[in-house]
Amino acid sequence: MENVHKTKNRPWISDKLSVKEFRDKWCQTLASSKCGTKDQFKMTDSEYSDLEEKCGLSAMKCPAQNYIEITKDFNIPEGVDLETLRLQKEDVQKRQEDMAYATVVYSFSKFYNYPLHKIAGYDKENPDLPYEQIQEPEILLCVQIFRPEQKCPPYETHPLRIPNFHIDQEFMVLGCQYLTELRDKIECVSDKAIPGDYSKCPKLAPEVTCKELYKSGFFYFNDVFYNDMRHPDCRDYSETIISWAENGNHGIGPFKKAFMERTKFIDLEIQLGYPYVYVHQGNCEHLVVFSDLQYYTHHHCTNRHAYPVHVTFRPKKRVLCMICHIHTAEWVVFDNKRVAENPTYFCKQCFFAFNYDENDQAIGNFRAYHHVDRSNIL
Repeated sequence: MENVHKTKNRPWISDKLSVKEFRDKWCQTLASSKCGTKDQFKMTDSEYSDLEEKCGLSAMKCPAQNYIEITKDFNIPEGVDLETLRLQKEDVQKRQEDMAYATVVYSFSKFYNYPLHKIAGYDKENPDLPYEQIQEPEILLCVQIFRPEQKCPPYETHPLRIPNFHIDQEFMVLGCQYLTELRDKIECVSDKAIPGDYSKCPKLAPEVTCKELYKSGFFYFNDVFYNDMRHPDCRDYSETIISWAENGNHGIGPFKKAFMERTKFIDLEIQLGYPYVYVHQGNCEHLVVFSDLQYYTHHHCTNRHAYPVHVTFRPKKRVLCMICHIHTAEWVVFDNKRVAENPTYFCKQCFFAFNYDENDQAIGNFRAYHHVDRSNIL
């Protein structure tokens, strides 16, 4: 795959590194420097207090930081001649006067994240989680899961079309965890989807989701396909790709295979910033990027059961009913000649009112499927 991505021309992609070697080098560095306690640093209590005063978080605050905060009552003090504050003041005023602009700003803001201590599952005091102390030394990896790129219209018919990639979810995982633990945490509408045409029986309760029906999937990291084969009906998606690469001059490969449920993150060789792949539901493809690799410290959550943990929640735009333009869509209808759009999205009320009579008989011929909106999942 190096022939395709040419990582030497992309400075944000790191060299290939072993997660286990990274951890071992950190342990050796810490052991050789003998750091960790005051006695090993040979510093007195007064020297530590002085260091904390000069280098602590309180020393990083500017004098006006206590009352300059981005809130609804945000005010910039007069007499401060800074271009950045002037522009910020204009932007805050525009947000207060134009609610549409404020909505767009907060929806697409790069820093629209929840604090770590407010994320469910991250707090070690969470009573809903069993507690298990993390065994050190340990490694933390930050993993970004991208939203699947739409495959139509195809690039062949629209050569100027630029892919639009969005980070959908971001996790912190431990080196001791298996790849399947991350896979089970990833939320995707393809897994939540309910298969089958319900136009003849719209009030029938769904029995199964696609995740329960199609359990196969794989991660692709550095020329290795890690297949999820935990269930007897799981299929090896990578077999077709490996066979295609071996039987043609495509400039990629050779590839290897391994079991996702038997591989830990500590066993991987990765490149930070490199676009790897997660595939499930047959052809639902997510880019996967390792954005950070760090040594575990007690500043992080100490509960092993809290990981993998979401560290970023991205706001998701909901699909509105195309009839009332108020409620979130719950149904998607195909081949209905009574509407102008194909497909057409309906909320529950509009779906039954428009497509069925008083006896719950379908008006005309169409196909109807349950729609799981992206905004209803993480």
